[in-house]
Amino acid sequence: MRAELDGGSVTADALQGIVWQVWTAYLGGTPPAEPLPAASYVQPFDVIAGVAIAGAWHGHVVLRCRLDAAAAMAAAMLELQPGNVRLEDIVDAAGELMNIIAGNVKSLLPQPSVVALPQVVLGEAEVLWPGASAVCELRTGFGDWAVLLSVMQVDSGGPAW
Repeated sequence: MRAELDGGSVTADALQGIVWQVWTAYLGGTPPAEPLPAASYVQPFDVIAGVAIAGAWHGHVVLRCRLDAAAAMAAAMLELQPGNVRLEDIVDAAGELMNIIAGNVKSLLPQPSVVALPQVVLGEAEVLWPGASAVCELRTGFGDWAVLLSVMQVDSGGPAW
């Protein structure tokens, strides 16, 4: 999927490249070469981490996964034993991963723009981004767990920042 974003572009291939770099550098592994089975992405996700980007382009970069996937990523990133990962570690690691991913996505967008602080929601929740719609999505994973990464653009009729 390719999205023209008012002068910039983000593609699933570009997102895959960003994820590959982040997984390699910070998680000690690589994402799967192919998406996991489609059923992996329809299960309810109970970790949602997002970062807003504002400026010449307005939108969000959002990561969704299951709690066990986020715990595995936190263990890898923080060099913890999987059984020693606390919810605070999951929130910290998810927020930091999203800062890194969103910063890389920002480099593909029209400038100037700024990255906001990450927001992390734990538990099955319907998180809404009023006026925003997904313009690019990547179905990837960490280990055997599904990870969905979305770039959402605020529509011109959406809320003012």
